[in-house]
Amino acid sequence: MAASPDDKAILARLRAVTMWLSRQMREPSAAETSITPSRYSTLWTVDMFGPLRMTDLARLEKVSKSSVTRIVSNLSADGLVCVTPDAHDGRSLLVALTPQGKKVLAATSERTDAFFLTRLADFSDAEKVMLGAAVMLLERLVPPAEGKAADGRDAHGTAP
Repeated sequence: MAASPDDKAILARLRAVTMWLSRQMREPSAAETSITPSRYSTLWTVDMFGPLRMTDLARLEKVSKSSVTRIVSNLSADGLVCVTPDAHDGRSLLVALTPQGKKVLAATSERTDAFFLTRLADFSDAEKVMLGAAVMLLERLVPPAEGKAADGRDAHGTAP
């Protein structure tokens, strides 16, 4: 399917704004902690879906098993996750968040929320409704994760 000139213009703007937002959200975090985007994503996924086997975590993160093993090893060394044998399959390891990992996730989320709340302060109620609709559309751009969190949330944190 060929993209129209209007589609291409929208995609260029979408690409630019998502890159800018991503940089803005991780900038304070990178300066204050050792949480890279891939480490934060891994923590978030373990919190949302965990405890997880390494192979399941790699699948959800859409990275190789060797990449997730390296990330988990770093997170474990920092005390943010713990890795234990799977009681149901001795050949597998389970990754779970530690209390410190939960604190780091919460602090990072607080910083991100503060960033967005500052930006949203000038939005009208109608613009906030439009932003909510835009978020729903953006979520449709992301392929769903295979599986759901324990409370039924999907990979976007959206409730059933």
